[in-house]
Amino acid sequence: MFIGLLVSAWFASAAIPISDDTVSFKNAATSAERVIYKDVAILGGGASGSHAAVRLREDYNKSIILIEKQANLGGHVETYIDPISGAPYDYGVNSYTEYGGAKAFFTRFNVSLVSPARKTLNTSYVDFTTGKPLIGYQRPTSANVTMALTKYLKIAEQYESMLLPGYFNLPSEIPEELLTKFSDFVAKYGLEAAVPSIQQVTGFALGNFGEELVLYVMQEFNAPMARTFLGINGGWVPSSHRNQDIYDNIATLLGNDVLYSATVLSTERHDTGVELSIQNDKGEMIRIVAKKLLVSFGLTPDNVAPLKLSKAENDVFSTWNLSTGYCGIVTHPSLPINGTLVNTPASAVPTNYLALPAIPFVTRFEYMGDKNFRVLFTGTHSANWSIPKAQSYTNEALSILAAAGTVPSTNGISLNFAAFTDHTTTHSHVSADIVRAGFYKKLYALQGERSTFYTGRAWTSQFTTILWEYNNQYLLPKLLASL
Repeated sequence: MFIGLLVSAWFASAAIPISDDTVSFKNAATSAERVIYKDVAILGGGASGSHAAVRLREDYNKSIILIEKQANLGGHVETYIDPISGAPYDYGVNSYTEYGGAKAFFTRFNVSLVSPARKTLNTSYVDFTTGKPLIGYQRPTSANVTMALTKYLKIAEQYESMLLPGYFNLPSEIPEELLTKFSDFVAKYGLEAAVPSIQQVTGFALGNFGEELVLYVMQEFNAPMARTFLGINGGWVPSSHRNQDIYDNIATLLGNDVLYSATVLSTERHDTGVELSIQNDKGEMIRIVAKKLLVSFGLTPDNVAPLKLSKAENDVFSTWNLSTGYCGIVTHPSLPINGTLVNTPASAVPTNYLALPAIPFVTRFEYMGDKNFRVLFTGTHSANWSIPKAQSYTNEALSILAAAGTVPSTNGISLNFAAFTDHTTTHSHVSADIVRAGFYKKLYALQGERSTFYTGRAWTSQFTTILWEYNNQYLLPKLLASL
């Protein structure tokens, strides 16, 4: 009751400045030790949440609290530091694509940018189900890849304003071409030569992306990505070659306005504001009272459980499955230094580029430097995967390669997983019929309901710079107008 009185009083006097946004508090019913009052509480400190926190606090003078379950900001940006050489290896996000005002945001945090360096590697195409190299497989020529990607870009640009930087500009009558299977779209326009490149850059995350709608492939491999691939626009990495840098600098700026290693236990969301019950890794309880809530994490069942979804929210979010993925850095004496092993089905021989691995699959073992290889794993759209299970599957893939003689015998030695992280998130794709029935209008209608706003992959493309521009163009104006 005392908390309720505090909350009511604060919302009633929202226009009155509060000199101290944290007050000591202890209530036996909730075991809360502190109550924190803010304009906006933000759940998730990945690309979209961190960016929104900076802009709200620094550019719009709004008080914020950012709740992050990890011990650092950055979400799926992961950097591994080799313990011997000290060299950094980015295995989560490879690079940043030029889009919107992204370069200025890096400059703001004193992160200098350079073009990413690409190693020249010996690439072997291998069917990971048999472990055997593909005899007679003909990779598309560079000229044919460029021609196909140029055609793809020309088509993607016709729809770019509908899809980027979010779905909020989708018309009521969505073009039928966006709702066709990507494999049919490829055949229609003769884009086969582009498929292996799309698969290796981003398509692997979709599983068999030939079966996906064009709408979703154009989100994963969008027009800005195609322009970067063709050299029309830039792609960047920090000059330190450590993609984590910008998030560490954001963390320094935000200081005590970030709660790390924090778990959301429960929420109360109303038209007049929100209350959150948080527990940190020390077991301390914190009550957060805010005028608005911004949700930026993946909308998985586990993540949204404390939100106590409304029927409208549940009706929309429950249509999604999980997108199960893992990535990491591995070492093993059997893996080929200066080489990459790419998982390609035998049915791709000689030029069947739409023959793609069946999920679950390891995408490739890619040499990064020192003794380190980046590994990518895509699982089925279910909750049955875990880090140990994905690691076991990846070990089995190496054993199959060794048994076939494609790599030297493992001698019973398992892969060393120097780093391995879970990138499982919402597989926010629905059928063509559901899209036609107005799914995205229903999705965006949730913005602002019960004082809650959303950002992140479910609302736009997963790429950092596009997430930032979605915040700039759509999310922040709507949220600010509601305060």
